[in-house]
Amino acid sequence: MTTRNIQRLLGLALSLAWPSAGLHAADWPAYRHDNQRSAITAETLKLPLAKRWQMTPAQPPSPAWAKPAKFDFFVSPQSRKPLVHRLAYDHAYHATAAGDRVFYASSAEHTVHCLDAYSGKEKWVFFTDGPVRFAPSIHDGRVYAGSDDGTAYCLDAGTGKLIWTHTAASEKNKLVPNDGRLVSPWSVRSSIAVDAGTAYFTSGFFPHEGVYMSAVNALTGEHTQSRHWKQYHLNKGSFQGYMLLSNSRIYMPGGRSTPFYFDRLTGKRLGQFAKGSGMGSFALLADNRIVHGPADRSGGVLTEASLSGDKVASHTDALDMIVDSGTIFMLTANKMTAMTRSNRRGLWSQSVEAGNALALAGKTLFVGSRDKVSAFNAANGKALWSGPVPGSALGLAVANGALLVSTDTGAIVSFGQASNQPSAWIFY
Repeated sequence: MTTRNIQRLLGLALSLAWPSAGLHAADWPAYRHDNQRSAITAETLKLPLAKRWQMTPAQPPSPAWAKPAKFDFFVSPQSRKPLVHRLAYDHAYHATAAGDRVFYASSAEHTVHCLDAYSGKEKWVFFTDGPVRFAPSIHDGRVYAGSDDGTAYCLDAGTGKLIWTHTAASEKNKLVPNDGRLVSPWSVRSSIAVDAGTAYFTSGFFPHEGVYMSAVNALTGEHTQSRHWKQYHLNKGSFQGYMLLSNSRIYMPGGRSTPFYFDRLTGKRLGQFAKGSGMGSFALLADNRIVHGPADRSGGVLTEASLSGDKVASHTDALDMIVDSGTIFMLTANKMTAMTRSNRRGLWSQSVEAGNALALAGKTLFVGSRDKVSAFNAANGKALWSGPVPGSALGLAVANGALLVSTDTGAIVSFGQASNQPSAWIFY
């Protein structure tokens, strides 16, 4: 019997021994799971969890923007309410995952990394010419990432080999000094969203330099069909944050302004969300609602808006939110709340300390906070489990039998089922 056949039989035996791992295994191919940034997966994890591995990088994250002033003395001088960072997309190395591999990008080392999902050992690393600030997107065995060098990259997920590059600014692209680093005025600050054979991304964040919005063939990186295009937007906003896709539109956070929306077929700008609230790089799409934020001039707030941009509701002090078919889960720095989606009737609330991030896996709600990650019953808020992490847990992903936690130290921690035996999903 060949070694390959032995490995196949062993994988089958392990799958039979731990059927729950194979039945519910699922990928987490994009930031917050999908192009709507729902942070929801059908994947289920059997609690309690135990730490499998921890990746500690040589260099911690190097954010693009400095922290805001401690207080806004102009708007709220009496309350001294602390400001919420509006541009916090690169304060951790957010992880994505597919099969037996975990991917992350480094703003400090200008790289894209692939790790073995079970051991945490590095499989490959790819270097760019600038910081890579957004989580890689995984689609059909390919890795998509944009760099501050002004280029979008497509890599082979198995080997890390370059498949194509696309520089929207073309021959006028250049690198200039910025906060101790060389970056392009047309840095890719949108992530890369891939759907239906097309890769979408923006290039640029200075309105006076112009911002490109591109839709290219996901296989070749070229403009080859009518639905592939490049639009140049001059003095029409700074696009920074994770792009969202609906069937007909592109939604793009505005960084220090409210989000913009565009026609997905042409890239033409259609409008901007109501000004004055919900500025920042956070956004999620939930059916007929957009939730964006996480800050306005007076502090933290998540704003709900209709798809036409009209404001529907504001959630004061909210930092993160998940919206499923019937429930809204909202996180503030000290409380987690569940309410009905239809009439906002409170279902339960649970105290948390220094809350940062949410993820919903099946019927379990995971909460990232300072120095730990916790699990709660999504139906009643009952605490189920917690585990320590180094620093503030800013990013959560649940994939293929594991919980991946990204912290502001740059660490990525993998938690899996508390067992001495390997999980079957590593053989998929």
